[in-house]
Amino acid sequence: MASIIAALLDGREISKYLIGIADVEAEWDLYKISTDASGWVGTGDNGIAIDEAQSERCMIKYEFWDGPPPPFDSWDRSWSGSVHLASGRVFSISGRSGDAFHGAEFDLGQRDNVWQVKILRKSLGYEEFTPDLISFTLLKAQFWPAPL
Repeated sequence: MASIIAALLDGREISKYLIGIADVEAEWDLYKISTDASGWVGTGDNGIAIDEAQSERCMIKYEFWDGPPPPFDSWDRSWSGSVHLASGRVFSISGRSGDAFHGAEFDLGQRDNVWQVKILRKSLGYEEFTPDLISFTLLKAQFWPAPL
């Protein structure tokens, strides 16, 4: 059974608009990636584009696993794929009015590597305080080494 090697809950709240997760040494590559294929997440070299335009606020937790993590059925949505990262260090990028904002840096510990990744999404809501009223989304980015 797979285990978590490292985790980071980025305590910075992401206000509109989350662009995605980028390699810290090649963050501009993120702007070339489209989410058209899935309508939600897309990958390319050095980035994971995430379309969360409907969420007013987000928080991200990063996890590095030694193998594929177990399924998490309590999340609203999930996406899996792979991504090549030049530095192996990532952070979230959000933008508003032409400004870019960066989240905390998470280090996967290996440069120039292909990683398997799963993005999990959960919109918060409770009883009559529905997710569309609260407009707060939790995201979890789980990484593990790609098979050789």
